[in-house]
Amino acid sequence: MTMGLPMGLAMASGLNTYLPLLLLSLFARFGNVVHLSPRFQWLISDQTIIVLSILVLCEVLADKFPGMDHVWDFIHTLLRPVAGALAAGATVSTDNIFEMALVMLLGGSLATAAHTAKATVRLASSTKTLGVANPILSIVEDVTSLVASLFAVYAPWLMAIIAVLFVITTLLLGPPLWRTLRFNLGALAGGLRWCGRKIIGSASPRDLEASVLEIAPGRLGRLRQLLENGEELLGALEGWRRTGWGPRRNSLLITSRQLILVERRFPGRIRTQTLPYSDVQLVRERGSMLVSRLEILSRQKQDVLLIVPKTQAESAGLAAHKISELSGLGQERSATPRPKLAAATP
Repeated sequence: MTMGLPMGLAMASGLNTYLPLLLLSLFARFGNVVHLSPRFQWLISDQTIIVLSILVLCEVLADKFPGMDHVWDFIHTLLRPVAGALAAGATVSTDNIFEMALVMLLGGSLATAAHTAKATVRLASSTKTLGVANPILSIVEDVTSLVASLFAVYAPWLMAIIAVLFVITTLLLGPPLWRTLRFNLGALAGGLRWCGRKIIGSASPRDLEASVLEIAPGRLGRLRQLLENGEELLGALEGWRRTGWGPRRNSLLITSRQLILVERRFPGRIRTQTLPYSDVQLVRERGSMLVSRLEILSRQKQDVLLIVPKTQAESAGLAAHKISELSGLGQERSATPRPKLAAATP
């Protein structure tokens, strides 16, 4: 047996939690193709096969409905790594506890990486297509999980190569993939909070100063340290800017003298960009289903495109009006056709 069998089943578990385990149980029970480790013989019991069959059916159905698929993915954020670890450990014949733990840890890590990629693509689909493409993606994920499981059993050497390539790709694309997942989760959470506020009838902010209250006191204190003497903080927005390495968290400070864009870096570092109001050529706010975009075009080509969650849509509109006022942009000028704003670069 090569490592392609445990690693292939673990990767497949990141896409469909229970299907690889069910196939593993059926192959071991009836096909005599796979031999399970003595510690995992419970996987071939009648009760286990029945339970796994029900869970596979539930996952296949729940994953086809937009909205419910995100809830299911959230619940299985911890269950899929466990399933990947079980699938990997069950196919390893060893009495060495350390070797078994190492294989299960690797299997859980592969399942986590596959789940992260799946959740990122699914959330991006919900943002771009309002969930219309999600059922199609779900079918593709189910078929991929099934094919990967069959390859792991019948062509383990091929799955070993695929697993190595997947690990290399994950290491290279890990940071932007993680940032994109956080962005999609933040956008989805912001949209849900916005709907909740509308349902309970929360009052909309009347002035830009209210946006400052949305920032945690500790972080707000650190942001205030960036102001010059006598500079007044009129408002603040927290959101994301798209870069070549995925969306990065940014804060936009609207002060009495200038705009200050603060980008969060790792570990604990920040990068600042200042934009005088005299350089602002265009400013506008555009809303969408889950997020709102504040676009600022500069004469010096220091463009700013800040994506904020739906909960800050009203504040983004107030910020656009305030920046336009401080920049001396008149209503007549704002109504003229505007050039397309270029995406920000890292």
